[in-house]
Amino acid sequence: MGIWLGVVVFVISGINTDGRTSDPSQFSLTLRMPDVSSHKPDALLCHAVKLDSKTAYVLKYEPHASRHVAHHLMVYGCGQPGNTDSSWSCDESDDMSVRSVCGDGARKIVYAWALDADSVQLPKDVGFRVSGSTGINYMVLQLHYVNVFKPGQTDNSGVTLRMTYTPQPKQAGFYVLGNMGFIPPQIPEFHMESACYYKNLYPIYPIGYRTHSHNLGVVTSGYRIRNEVWTEIGRMSPQLPETFYNTSNPGIDIRNGDILACRCTMNSMKRTNYTVMGPRNIDEMCNFYILYYTYQEQDLKVQYCFQRAQNFRWKDYLPNIPTDASSLDGIPGSDVVRRKFGITKKSMDSMHKEDLDTM
Repeated sequence: MGIWLGVVVFVISGINTDGRTSDPSQFSLTLRMPDVSSHKPDALLCHAVKLDSKTAYVLKYEPHASRHVAHHLMVYGCGQPGNTDSSWSCDESDDMSVRSVCGDGARKIVYAWALDADSVQLPKDVGFRVSGSTGINYMVLQLHYVNVFKPGQTDNSGVTLRMTYTPQPKQAGFYVLGNMGFIPPQIPEFHMESACYYKNLYPIYPIGYRTHSHNLGVVTSGYRIRNEVWTEIGRMSPQLPETFYNTSNPGIDIRNGDILACRCTMNSMKRTNYTVMGPRNIDEMCNFYILYYTYQEQDLKVQYCFQRAQNFRWKDYLPNIPTDASSLDGIPGSDVVRRKFGITKKSMDSMHKEDLDTM
């Protein structure tokens, strides 16, 4: 195994990407695949870049990728990478093997991209903290490729991170909801639902959300529930660009004792077999990412809420379920999604009525 770790840090004094006062400690870190080749469908390849030891903050994410080449792109933070080659075949496990993303089995989400999503700019005074005491000593770029490459074809997809060494008053973090289990075939509206209590003593403030599934996801919605009142964080179709969208209700907070909930509505009418949760394009995923900021000074960890689809249903635990949790109404570009799944307003109204009758 050849020993190789990329170190790519280009310092650009005083760059100004969002109208902020010029900051001489800002710089750009560009992560790109080192001209790799995909030798099988659904190949997952990783590439590691070592960071400077000084605490830094990510302010903006600028992707360099195409949906025609990659299903999705992830950036993970690691104490050590899973492999020391310039690139390696990796997977979604945390078993600390040479196929892992992180050698310490503790990958931390730094960025996620799919479906030609645009750049993401964090609000003023908000930064995602890396290096220093965070345990993020390396950035690992992971690409999930669509197809086998033609002979001689290579790829250098990646992302540029606009960063600063200047401490930011607010720290950015991720809370991820989702599901395990499987989806039965021939169902026009199958719900995969999750919900968990928020248990931290410090509040968080959602500033964006992102949905992710593969081919069966029609719409994904996320909520904060307080005193049995549901407040929508976001609702979007994962068939549309998977960027971080502005929250539906700007300014809401999430506090100790609140419940966070998400639903992925899946359409399996074109499937004749059960579809499992997994990384392959033929598999499925149900993810709702909440991008938030907090005034918490201690280093943050990614928080997760996952339930098993076959064992957990909102209606068994939660009252006042919103009637539009599976609705495409009000989502820009939803006509494309309706055509993809052959959904008419009449069919959706009928399914929603049946769903309400079972609550």
